[in-house]
Amino acid sequence: MRFWYFFIVIWGYAISALAQSDENPIPSLNASKPLEFSIPTSAAFDLLGVTPAQVIKPGNIRDFKVDWSFQSWRLKPNIAIQAQPIWEIFYNRPNLLKYQSASKLAKMLSTIDISAGTVEDDDLNRRLAGAVKVTLFRSHDPLDVPALYRGPTEEFYEQQSQLKGLVTQLEDSLKRLPTTNEYLETKMLVLKELDLLQTKIQTLEKLQKDRITQLTTLYLKEHWNASFVDVAVGKSYLYDNLKLDSLNLVQDGLSAWINGCVGIGRKWLLTGMVRYTSFSGVKATIKQEYFLGASLRYGSPKFNFFAEVLTRDPHNPFSFKSVTLAYGGDWRFSRNVMLSYGVRTLYGQNFSFKSLVPVASIACMMR
Repeated sequence: MRFWYFFIVIWGYAISALAQSDENPIPSLNASKPLEFSIPTSAAFDLLGVTPAQVIKPGNIRDFKVDWSFQSWRLKPNIAIQAQPIWEIFYNRPNLLKYQSASKLAKMLSTIDISAGTVEDDDLNRRLAGAVKVTLFRSHDPLDVPALYRGPTEEFYEQQSQLKGLVTQLEDSLKRLPTTNEYLETKMLVLKELDLLQTKIQTLEKLQKDRITQLTTLYLKEHWNASFVDVAVGKSYLYDNLKLDSLNLVQDGLSAWINGCVGIGRKWLLTGMVRYTSFSGVKATIKQEYFLGASLRYGSPKFNFFAEVLTRDPHNPFSFKSVTLAYGGDWRFSRNVMLSYGVRTLYGQNFSFKSLVPVASIACMMR
């Protein structure tokens, strides 16, 4: 109940802030929406611990997303769904005028992200999780850079306006021509000129789209390792799944965490994460858990590699009684699909080796 109360309060603040957003248009022209810097892991999967990188990279998406994770050769139905409802309802428009003219608070609230996921572990236990996340800080926002497109867009509209003006003049001339046969050849010439102008307008629009795409690609490439700070809260459940038609609740947990990252140069990204979880349930083996981790990434928006170290403990994470070292990477092989992979090595007290776990996941943007 506390988790859902928190969600309702956040939603109420969001609606209030959006109602106060500045609706006055800014003095700039807009191009097509750029992509996100990266495709982040859903907070629900992060809470369930089935992501290749457990020290997750902060960030936000601007569309619905589906994650699929697996840790063995069996293709289990481990699925998470993620969305940003405030962005989708209030700001997902053909142009970005409304978003760019909104207040800073409204822009921050537009990053509110909800996700839900389910996995089945190797003991056939069914695990569920739901989470709400918001981005508190972004050093760069790919949707809020009107100056990047101002010059090319103003030039495009000026050229387009001139061509459309000529089209209007020719159409008016065509209407004024008599309908007699002696003007038939003149009409044919005017229609031919109109077709030529329409072709020029279409070519101009295509060139503008290509130009904006190039600018967007360059911008995202330069800032893929932008600095972010995310906070999240989530609820997880563990069920016995011994029978097909029954689930018995074994344990539930309430978690709150913060993770942030800072870019170093053009190819490095340093990430840190802290999480606290409170457990309850008749079979809960521990009452609480502290999670502390850091990771270092190297690469580009298309592919990058990471190495991370993390520890978790019910009392003191600095005791290092349980340590995980992991390495892996992300490969964004298309605009909407990213493959993530990793290998975890788990160590116990006195750094004694316990196990090795390979993990992979696929994230698909639904657009």
